[in-house]
Amino acid sequence: MDDSIHVGHPFFFPTQVVLVDDNPDFLDGVTLMLDKNLSFRKFHSATEALDYVNQGHRQVHFLERCYSNYKTGPSDSDSLSHINIARLHEEIFNRSRFQTCSTVIVDYSMPEMNGLEFLMELKNPFINKVLLTGQADTELAIKAFNKQLIDQYIDKHDSRLKQLLNQTISSFEDQYFRQSFKLITDPLIANNHDTFLTNAGFQKYFTELRAKTRCMEYYLIEMPHSGYLMVDRHGKKRILLVFTATEIQHHCNQLRIANAPESLLNSVLAGELLPIFDIRNQDETIDARFIENREKYYQPAVRIEGSKHYYVTSLSDDSLPESCQGDILPFADFLESNSIDSEILH
Repeated sequence: MDDSIHVGHPFFFPTQVVLVDDNPDFLDGVTLMLDKNLSFRKFHSATEALDYVNQGHRQVHFLERCYSNYKTGPSDSDSLSHINIARLHEEIFNRSRFQTCSTVIVDYSMPEMNGLEFLMELKNPFINKVLLTGQADTELAIKAFNKQLIDQYIDKHDSRLKQLLNQTISSFEDQYFRQSFKLITDPLIANNHDTFLTNAGFQKYFTELRAKTRCMEYYLIEMPHSGYLMVDRHGKKRILLVFTATEIQHHCNQLRIANAPESLLNSVLAGELLPIFDIRNQDETIDARFIENREKYYQPAVRIEGSKHYYVTSLSDDSLPESCQGDILPFADFLESNSIDSEILH
């Protein structure tokens, strides 16, 4: 039994894989093996691929927008980091986000430069490096792997090539988020900001919900409550709000003070209905309109067994906070317009 704690990502969006091989036929065959939901670019020229990856490795702007560090004293360790969670989700308005390269897969034997020389020239240290080899290159690849010059090597003629490629890409995409955005994710987890990030019951539920709703990207939010903004491949947005038992009890106290109907109070107490408006800034009072229009401001909730959290989803774009509304580039549209090197999009 696996008792390890799976730490969830505060945010996620599909990244891109760059494939480099001077053999057009082999490269075409490889792209047909890739997962249908994968964004990729293929290059026959190593120099063109290198320019593309190195010039595009700053597509995402999380750090500039959300991370700040303040000096609190003369020592190097005297500093305080601040993460602006309210601005994390604004990455959905970045039309270049899906061009973020998380993995490069390159052939070793190429005329302009070999695969190792190519990988050594990558500027982004967090990009995962995969070397494709023939039988003659295997010993060299092992040495490169042992020296940590590459993250993986795969035999081009392996009978499990399709499986190996897709498993490696998926694993490395997860790894890219954990390594590339540590300045944001580590403080959130270390400070126990949102405990559902490390809650096994929630992580299982959230994984299943993403599959059910075909969610392609998600972002931690604070308004109208802690939770996630979720976006599917066609750009449909929904919000998952996460409440603790303590927060629910606090809201029930607010409802009692406001003389809310017993039926609403009992439904909230049971975790059957939960508010989709901000209850944390209400102190001990609630605006009467929330109770009078409870069909609009309360939604059916789901409790995760074995968890102290409750969850409620807002299913339509109309009920999203104003900050989450607006035109975005959906992943499906990006694939259609930007995967120009894939003749067949599966």
